[in-house]
Amino acid sequence: MNAKPYIIIDITTTETELKHLLSNFTIPCIRLITNNTDIEVNPKKIIKLLNICHEQRTPLLLEDHYEISRDLGFDGVHIKKSNNDFEIILKMATEDFMIGVDCGYSKHAGIISAELGASYISFKIPEDINPIDPDLLSWWHKTIEVPLVVEGCKSLNQYKQVKRISDFVTISPTDWKSQDTFNKIIKTLQ
Repeated sequence: MNAKPYIIIDITTTETELKHLLSNFTIPCIRLITNNTDIEVNPKKIIKLLNICHEQRTPLLLEDHYEISRDLGFDGVHIKKSNNDFEIILKMATEDFMIGVDCGYSKHAGIISAELGASYISFKIPEDINPIDPDLLSWWHKTIEVPLVVEGCKSLNQYKQVKRISDFVTISPTDWKSQDTFNKIIKTLQ
């Protein structure tokens, strides 16, 4: 089975863009990346994006803001590896609230996160790797039951390399907002 698209959106994503995306493509998961200012300045916009996802039955995760994501009704949180509270947050996981963990490109971090109960882990392809060394991704995909999200693909060739050794592949706002680029990525993942 090929990897499915995992869409990254940010606060610049419009309601129209998100509705168009979800009306025309099957998207199993979306992550909203924000900073503290976005949440304080644009809470209504964040709620609107969340409501659009819920109307389309697409889970929306918030990056790094566990308490806010729980309070606002998000479907989960994605914890970056720089978050020192990830072990505490993972202990609070429930079946109806996904917690994904950014593990850099570390097998050790992935195993620890999986053992602590992560709903999924993500490995980010290092900038200086091309072509991708498939060993870590392939090993994880074949050996560990916790789903694998691959982040950081920079070319169609990289998407092609990871599509059979990952469960999901992130697609950045720059890539999915370009209809031509997004269509090429989707075709590559099929």
